[in-house]
Amino acid sequence: MTAEAGVTGASIIVWRRVAWNETDAAGHNHFTAVFRWIEEAEHVLFRSIGVEASMIPRIPRVHIEVDYFDRLYFDELIEVRVGVAKVGTSSCHFGFDVLKADGGRAIGGRYVIVHASGTASGAAPWPAGIRENLSARSELTTDLSR
Repeated sequence: MTAEAGVTGASIIVWRRVAWNETDAAGHNHFTAVFRWIEEAEHVLFRSIGVEASMIPRIPRVHIEVDYFDRLYFDELIEVRVGVAKVGTSSCHFGFDVLKADGGRAIGGRYVIVHASGTASGAAPWPAGIRENLSARSELTTDLSR
């Protein structure tokens, strides 16, 4: 993870390829593809730290910032890095990067999710075990490029 991401807790690296449906008429990545890539990586990370699938609908994104530095093309091997930068009472801040095979930074940014109650409106504190697992420094890697 680059210094800009500021990761201090759990993180994941996912290797994957740019799919045809993730490109636009100009032949490079569509600007929205990164949202799917980071969500895909985030869900693998969540499973690895014990977040149950039933909890996913209760952790919406409430803020996201993305910077685009370089183009990515169909079938290009990329490295998607997502990691926890800060865990609050009910929020979690993430940093992310998408790197080219040569290590060049193509996309970077940060986003915030909030844990919401399943039965009431508004935010709810993270369950203690999940908060601890998000905060704990760890790095998982997975290869989805094959």
